[in-house]
Amino acid sequence: MKTHTPGPFPLKITQVDDFFVIITNQGNHFAKTFDPAAAHLIASAPELLSALESLVADFERIIGRPIEAEHEAKAIIAKAKGQP
Repeated sequence: MKTHTPGPFPLKITQVDDFFVIITNQGNHFAKTFDPAAAHLIASAPELLSALESLVADFERIIGRPIEAEHEAKAIIAKAKGQP
């Protein structure tokens, strides 16, 4: 992923023959897969990223210091946003 497109933007899944197309609320083609589980994961990715970011913020606020899971979560967030 070269750039991160900030959400939230709802994604929906449409089945076409033997594959699934994930499209944005503007009707743009977002992704295509033959795996229904992958289609659901792709469609839920914006919400998953948002939830993970909220959890990390809560960890920092409540615990007041980084923990190992927080470091892993921040690395995943960066990867999802196309950051090194």
